[in-house]
This record gives sequence, C-alpha cells and structure tokens, in this order.
Amino acid sequence: MSPRAEFIALATLAGIVVAVLGYLLASSFVFEQPLGEALRMGARWSPTGGLAALGAAWIVTAWHGRRGRAGHRWRTPGLALRATLLALLLYPLAVACWVLFTGLLDQQFATTGMPLRELADWVPSIVFGATLAALLIGTLPAFAIAFMLGRRYLRRLAGSTTDIA
Repeated sequence: MSPRAEFIALATLAGIVVAVLGYLLASSFVFEQPLGEALRMGARWSPTGGLAALGAAWIVTAWHGRRGRAGHRWRTPGLALRATLLALLLYPLAVACWVLFTGLLDQQFATTGMPLRELADWVPSIVFGATLAALLIGTLPAFAIAFMLGRRYLRRLAGSTTDIA
C-alpha cells in the first residue's frame, strides 16, 4: 500500500474512533446515557468523523504532494495541524450531509419518518451542536493522532523505514 493510501485509510479510521470516543465523553456529561446506549449512538454518528477525516487526509496529501514537487518540505507538526484544521472545517459539512442522508433513508424505509422539510429546519442546530462538541472534545485527540500518522507518512515517503512509527 502506498504511503498516501495508508495515511488516508488510517486517518479515516482515526476519525471514526475520535467521533465515537467524543460521543461517549459528551454523553457521559450531557446526556447521562448508559454505556451501551452511548456506544450505539456513537456508532451511529461515527461516519461523520470518518467523512471529515477522509476529506482532510485526501486534501492534505494532495497539498503535500504539490508543495513537495515545488521544493517545499513539510514537517510533522505542520502536516498534523493542517490535517486537523481541515477535518474541523469539513466536519459541519459531513454532519449536515449525514443528517440529511439518514433522514432520506428514514423516509424510504421507516413507517413514521420525519418529513425532510421539517428535518431541514433542525439541521443548523444539529450541525452547531456537533461542531461545538467536536471543537471542545475532539481537537486535541485528533491533532495527536494526526501527528503520529503524519510522522509515519513522512517517514515512509522519505523511504527511511516501513516499520511502525
């Protein structure tokens, strides 16, 4: 697997993990849900973190490739910061798309689904709450994971090692 494909795949998985753990943390303080229910709800929201991380990793690796061909060299903290900021910028879009997609599925397969027109009125509030939670809870863990993944990605590109970073 190429370094870019590995970075994108691992970043997507990390985004899913951060989303689930962030929901678990938020649910323990805000919603006071039992662990089983919180895990189930975290798994339902996990694609939002995965989509944001996928988009950010894709953009950052393309950006890194263009800058590398231009002769500029990125270091690991810069790569991690760019990836984290892009993921946080893409997260509201991922939440909005996920809410509308699941609402559409609800309309198709559920007997009493909420009308999409009514759901669209709730989307800004849902996006605001999820984005605020992502900023407060997920920023530091996402940066730490992006730092580790970025270090491995840059080492593999340099050809110095194929071992675990």
